[in-house]
Amino acid sequence: MARLATFAICVWIVIGDISEGSSNFLTGANDIIAVVDEDGDIKASPFNVQFGKKDIWLPRSGHVVSLEVNEKDVPVGMVLDNEGQAYFPTLKSDGSSNRQYRFWSALLGMGNPSPKHRTNSATSSQLSRFGLQMGPNPILYRVTTSSGSIVTTSAVIHLMNNTAKLVVSDIDGTVTRSNIRGMILPALGLSDWKHNGVVELYRKIANQGYQIVYLTNRAIGQSDMTREYIYSLAETPYEMPRGPVLLQVESLLGAFQTEVIKGQPEVNKIAALSRVKGLFPENPLFSGFGNKAWDILAYKALNINPDMIFNVGEDSILISEGTGIPTNYTNLIDRVSFMYPLLDV
Repeated sequence: MARLATFAICVWIVIGDISEGSSNFLTGANDIIAVVDEDGDIKASPFNVQFGKKDIWLPRSGHVVSLEVNEKDVPVGMVLDNEGQAYFPTLKSDGSSNRQYRFWSALLGMGNPSPKHRTNSATSSQLSRFGLQMGPNPILYRVTTSSGSIVTTSAVIHLMNNTAKLVVSDIDGTVTRSNIRGMILPALGLSDWKHNGVVELYRKIANQGYQIVYLTNRAIGQSDMTREYIYSLAETPYEMPRGPVLLQVESLLGAFQTEVIKGQPEVNKIAALSRVKGLFPENPLFSGFGNKAWDILAYKALNINPDMIFNVGEDSILISEGTGIPTNYTNLIDRVSFMYPLLDV
């Protein structure tokens, strides 16, 4: 009953808030894929982080976002815009000018800086100050509001070599057995609405040296709930492998409309995967799992081998885009070492 009440309240607040034109009620952050080359230089996917009105009421523009990586403060900061989206300022100014802009913008909700003066991508120099280690690096975003309260949200920076191979998986309808129920039931604490065998398969693929990437059109404000859901899944003795979780940078209702109503999420997925692909010298995208035509379209647009693209049905039947031959999780599990050759990592 408590979960139902919480869910109902959240839906009422979000939909009520959206109806008034807001698109960012909830707080959350995407995970980050960081890639290091032979010379030690690091490139990374965008730092998409949002502080919603649930945690910071208006105005949000000008609030400073402090970063903590691996439980250590780093000398790199971000700033919030009017929508609560964090960015790295690129306009250089003296200290007094900088303080004046932040004070008045936070007080009055002044306009955002020009796009050429902001970015959500960290430079290689900035990334070098993060103290990143190979593998997962927890990152904490922290804002001190004008009232003195501290608001935080977290994500993970996944540092990998530029020779890494990625296996991309949708979540709703692919890990879960239904798009709509897959988005709603976890909020009610019903987290086992999944395909039987998906955990064992993904774990065994990861054991072959491949990095699983979870790509979804869920809203970024659902980031914490989505990570908790994915990592709660288990099929004894297997647990879901950890990997970057990339969500859509828009509202909960907007994400639902994109995924379920409008049915045009391939644009967002192609854009996200293109940014990831651009971090590597060669195409790192080895395989993809999805449950809708737009998932398959996105994977093909990024030149994933059609034989390694699988369309997952609600009945847990998987069809290879290249061969058209239906299979199931048991067969794929038995053939993991053949289809996903062991990598030297």
